[in-house]
Amino acid sequence: SSGINAEYGDKMQKQGAEIKALSEKIEELDLTITKLKLECEEAKNIRSDDKDLPVEIEAAKAQAQYYHDNTKEFKKLLSASGIKKEYTHEHLQKMSEKVTVLASEIEATKTRIAEFKELPPSIPLAREKIRQLQIEIEAVEQQFPELACN
Repeated sequence: SSGINAEYGDKMQKQGAEIKALSEKIEELDLTITKLKLECEEAKNIRSDDKDLPVEIEAAKAQAQYYHDNTKEFKKLLSASGIKKEYTHEHLQKMSEKVTVLASEIEATKTRIAEFKELPPSIPLAREKIRQLQIEIEAVEQQFPELACN
């Protein structure tokens, strides 16, 4: 059973890595497409007598289309792989952020709880502790009457 779980875990880890790589590639391609579209728009706005300009514009359009097609292909591969939402990079990032928030809340709670650790575990013990402290205060007041609150 543990061998099956380990094998399943390994497969899930490998698929997660592949999914992350595909997601990153898609993001990279989307950025490239956006850059190329901007370059095309800039090229359209340039007024020049350069005879190569139309060729450059067409080359940029072709490259943009190529990246656009690749992005679509990677998205199809990603959905065909049967990926669950829980394994996407975005979901894992959100979960990591939640874990960070919860960890800070746990630390704050631990700090608050630490204040109570020195208290006795029961009311009779707490009363005894208070009585002992009162005796100590009275002893100090007898030694140093000028410190007495009375």
